[in-house]
Amino acid sequence: MYIDYLWHSEFIVEIAWNNGKKVKILSDAWLSNYSFWDMMERNPMIKLDISKLQDLSAIFISHAHTDHFDPYTLLELYQNIKPRPVLLIPETISFLVPLLEKNLPKQTIKILKNREVFEIDWVSIEWIIFENVNLTNEDDVMTLAISNSSELVYAEVDTLPPNTEEAQEILYDVFTKKDYKTALYMATRNELEWNLKLLDFNNLKDRKNFAFEYIANRKEEIAYDYEKFEDELVECSNIKDLPYYMQSFIGQGIIYPTVINPEFQKISILGLDEETDIERWIAKKFKKNFPLTYFVPGKRYEILPKSMKEIGNIPYMLDIKYSNPKKDIDIELFRTKRNSALHNEKRNPMQQEAIILDLLNNRFLPYRMANLEDSFKNVILNTPDHKYIIKVIYGSSGDYFYKYYTFDFSKTKFSEEKSRSEAFSEDYFANDLEDFFNGRQELYSNFLHDLHPKRAYRFWTALGANFLNNDLVIRKYDFHFKRAQAGMLIDDYVLKFYKK
Repeated sequence: MYIDYLWHSEFIVEIAWNNGKKVKILSDAWLSNYSFWDMMERNPMIKLDISKLQDLSAIFISHAHTDHFDPYTLLELYQNIKPRPVLLIPETISFLVPLLEKNLPKQTIKILKNREVFEIDWVSIEWIIFENVNLTNEDDVMTLAISNSSELVYAEVDTLPPNTEEAQEILYDVFTKKDYKTALYMATRNELEWNLKLLDFNNLKDRKNFAFEYIANRKEEIAYDYEKFEDELVECSNIKDLPYYMQSFIGQGIIYPTVINPEFQKISILGLDEETDIERWIAKKFKKNFPLTYFVPGKRYEILPKSMKEIGNIPYMLDIKYSNPKKDIDIELFRTKRNSALHNEKRNPMQQEAIILDLLNNRFLPYRMANLEDSFKNVILNTPDHKYIIKVIYGSSGDYFYKYYTFDFSKTKFSEEKSRSEAFSEDYFANDLEDFFNGRQELYSNFLHDLHPKRAYRFWTALGANFLNNDLVIRKYDFHFKRAQAGMLIDDYVLKFYKK
């Protein structure tokens, strides 16, 4: 079995059945220089020789986030690979099938159901969607297991299996289903959110304290993954005790845009090499000696019993630009975020208000009421005057006004409150909310906003839950497929935005 690591959670598995016939499966398709509508940057940037991927059997899309489901890549692969590989998508994003059929006509699409086993030339592909207590922006993620009679690779893709006995039993079943001699667990690590938090501190002392505390907490979390079996906190077997178990780390494929300042890349909290060192140290402490490494972008790996061997560069990779400077969180460098809408122009406030009230009352409010992990009643009780207030800024940075939308125990919906108050719970620009509704803005573009660090932006989080907002996801990908069909990639406003 071979694995070509393309970066982030993108990789190609080459696996054969007993008859020697090879099957190649691409896991996730984010191969262009597009991400979050260019609010973040891919690292490394790559260029592939698509003509050498003509024997690709299938493309698997794990979920509908833009760093996994990329219209620009899908269109390029669709137009250049003959015969076309089957497109495999989870049932959680089956609502995108009509859009895919419209933009990729005559493409074979297979909808994958949870725990279903699908076979390509006797190679088994199994799909797992884990049950979580609360709804998150990764609730539609499907993890991936590929196997023949003696080899297995399992990829988390973009979600951590929950710390439940049921999840552990599912994983153990996957890893013991056949008489494996080789089984690789590909664990995804992406510290983008925490790297961005490092950039937001205004002094080095607080930044270093945060990094120290975060790494200490990560060590505790990793140790617990071992302790729970030692202390019998879970009554099931540990896949890390299997004699053929191996583990690799992938991820870290997104960086803050170098067009702003490439020095920001030096301010990072944990690289894959450091994640691997921590895991090795803890595994040794618990007397686990399974092979453990991290994969390097652009490299091909041969997966053998009890070993993973790097065997060179990926042969169909034409170019790779990998920025990996030496980490240095002591740099006197801090980012300034923008205190205005990403598209900063005057619009029709009446039309915007109709959209915003609909989102608040028909989408956000039911979501909040059903969230037992973060009870809306308790949230309201802990606010001044026992009111949950969302402040919306209408207009442009040079000509604007505020509106306050309030929910309290005397109401059954959000409505405008005329009194002016700074004791609000969340604040947004109307243009951003409208753009998100119309598919022109991505969930993660709020990284560039000057958001209050002590506020919980529950409304924005609810809008980013794909499982609740499939109409918003459809609008977003319809927008990007149209751009891809027109040969567009980076929008002019992005460059103007960064220059301000």
